[in-house]
Amino acid sequence: MDLFHAPLQFIATFGYAMPRILGVFSIVPLLSREALPPMLRVGVTGCFAMLLMPGLAEGAAQNREAHELAFIMGREALLGALIGFVLALPFWAVEAMGDIIDTQRGTNLSQTLNPLTGHETSPLGQLFNQAIVTFAFVTGGFLLVLSVIYDSFLLWPVFQAWPAPALDAAPVLLQQLDKLMRLMLLLGAPVIFAMLLCESGLALISRFVPQLQVFFLAMPIKSAVAMVVLAIYAPVLFDVTYSTLRETYAQALSTASEVFPAARSR
Repeated sequence: MDLFHAPLQFIATFGYAMPRILGVFSIVPLLSREALPPMLRVGVTGCFAMLLMPGLAEGAAQNREAHELAFIMGREALLGALIGFVLALPFWAVEAMGDIIDTQRGTNLSQTLNPLTGHETSPLGQLFNQAIVTFAFVTGGFLLVLSVIYDSFLLWPVFQAWPAPALDAAPVLLQQLDKLMRLMLLLGAPVIFAMLLCESGLALISRFVPQLQVFFLAMPIKSAVAMVVLAIYAPVLFDVTYSTLRETYAQALSTASEVFPAARSR
């Protein structure tokens, strides 16, 4: 290869390696658009993509038509978004748990912009979202996400034809949403149940003592109960979250293969 074509070959190989990784991290809140400036985010994902370039150099050297390039890039980005969707479910479930707790205790009016996701969330929702992101980094979850991404290139090679998408892909995605709702309610159940008991007690008090303004007492009392239960429940919460993250990482590629059948077996 001459000196003129070497930079072009490098750019082409880099372009084939980037879409899938960007697709994953555009969904998973570990390297979200709001947490990192766009240039820095692309630079970080580009460093991960460079590790794949030696294996993609031979395929990238082949001449392809523009529509073939567009198809490969779109397919890679779509697969990355699908894998990112599966990996992001525990993060969304924990944030949704905080939103439900805040709604139950009556502080859902104080919503703020979550810098990691870019949408409005409640105080506890934002706290739990940032807590699980930090927890994932501390426990090696980020390395496991990279492992899932790199393993996906073995199952779905960039330049190899893939089988057609599964006809029952919609039920698979709906099962993931069902998993999200189930995990959200499972994690938040102790706190929600404690606040429900507290609210039931306040309702009985207001029944027998109508002069007492229970409405103004409900929010601080339920908030105090929620904080106490969370303080006791936190070790169990993070233990369950750790197991859920590990299970999600282990099953991410098998779940994605139910939508896009793998071109190779593991």
